[in-house]
Amino acid sequence: MQTLRVGELVAKVKAYIQRGVNLSGAYISGELSNVKYVNGHCYFDLKDDQGQLSCTLWKTQAAKAGFLLEDGLAVLVHGTLNVYEKRGTLQLNVDHIEPAGLGALYLEFEKRKQQLAAAGCFAQWRKKPKPAEINSIAIVTGKTTAALQDALKTIKARWPLLKVKFFNAPVQGQEAPPKIIRALQEADDSGVDAVLLIRGGGSFEDLFCFNDPGIVHALNAMKTYTVTGIGHEIDTSLADLAADHMAVTPTAAAQWVTLDQQEVKARLAALQRQLIQGTQNIFDTNTQRLMYLQASPVLANPQNWIDGRKNRQQILLQQLVRLSSTRFHAVENQLAFLKGVLVQSMNDHLINTERRLQGLSNQMMIHSPMGQLKLSWMQLSRMEQAMQTSTSHHLKTSASQLDKLEAMLKALSPQAILERGYAIVTLEGKPVKEAAALKMEDAISLQFAKGFATASITSLNPDPKTTLDPANGHSTL
Repeated sequence: MQTLRVGELVAKVKAYIQRGVNLSGAYISGELSNVKYVNGHCYFDLKDDQGQLSCTLWKTQAAKAGFLLEDGLAVLVHGTLNVYEKRGTLQLNVDHIEPAGLGALYLEFEKRKQQLAAAGCFAQWRKKPKPAEINSIAIVTGKTTAALQDALKTIKARWPLLKVKFFNAPVQGQEAPPKIIRALQEADDSGVDAVLLIRGGGSFEDLFCFNDPGIVHALNAMKTYTVTGIGHEIDTSLADLAADHMAVTPTAAAQWVTLDQQEVKARLAALQRQLIQGTQNIFDTNTQRLMYLQASPVLANPQNWIDGRKNRQQILLQQLVRLSSTRFHAVENQLAFLKGVLVQSMNDHLINTERRLQGLSNQMMIHSPMGQLKLSWMQLSRMEQAMQTSTSHHLKTSASQLDKLEAMLKALSPQAILERGYAIVTLEGKPVKEAAALKMEDAISLQFAKGFATASITSLNPDPKTTLDPANGHSTL
């Protein structure tokens, strides 16, 4: 019997497999498991429900894969079988790998999503705000879809007044995207307030047409507010991400653009109650105000209020005249006091000057020769006479000025003016400065130097160039 070493047996198995198993025209399908990247190389197990195979994807081939290998991803691989002799394990050296079935679609979805997001197609600044009022909408979907019937049923139940335009487009298959794009553009030009792109539930493959980049760009370019309701709550397409609002279902999309007539009725009823209550409050407030005004003494007896105001004006006028007279007398007394102070000051200055001169004269008589003394005495006499003359003149001038000021103050006194025969004319407590402020039969008040009087206007000439002839009481130019 022949004896083989382990290494020899493994080598025979390796040679047999490499000669007998040809995988050049076959792809192996399975699910990735235990995926590990080491220095750019990728090691993983490819398995299904009946078997498992260790695989190696070298660095160069891993870089060409175009996607990241992850556990659970279904793939198709191509390569050559090999036996790792040191461990005696069978492995597949992979030279090509690609996603299989749904895996490919998911990868394509993620690829498109990343590219469109990088281009800003899903940016928040692109989202248009919801219109304040939505009175008409366009629905883009298939004419036989359950989504259309669900949306119309919801609209009829919630807000039957909403105007609906329908734009037919297939919602599944490779031919759907261009027709959906055309229907969106027609809906955008139809003059509605919002456009709904809807479709009922389905598999990921069935809904994949809504991941077309052309539909995303068409939604970005629309000027009308857009709402999508595609699939069920767990489904999110690229069209959903590009729309202004994403509803979880077609029914939710219809609800989003419609009012609830029951809520509107309740709101109207509440507003009606508020209006009635507000009107009642205003009526009650104005009623109370009217009662207050009717009880006011001013409105109850206006004439008494007017008479009281007139009496108040007369009292104030008398107080003004007395105050003016008191002020004038105070100024007059102050001027008299200042005049006395000035005269006394001048006299004191004259006396001091005479005393000083007398002292100088005495000193000159003591210390100077007789001739010089006589000369000085004569000069002193002349100076004394000049000083007396100057002082006398100055006193007369000052006294004259004081007399003039006193006369001016007396002339400007309101009481002095009244004593010369003038009177202060007032109308409703206000001084009358010109005839133009009066009208015929006006009741005016006259303040004299002593006492008051009232009069009525019987003749009026507002021309400022006319004067009153004191002889006949008529105005002349």
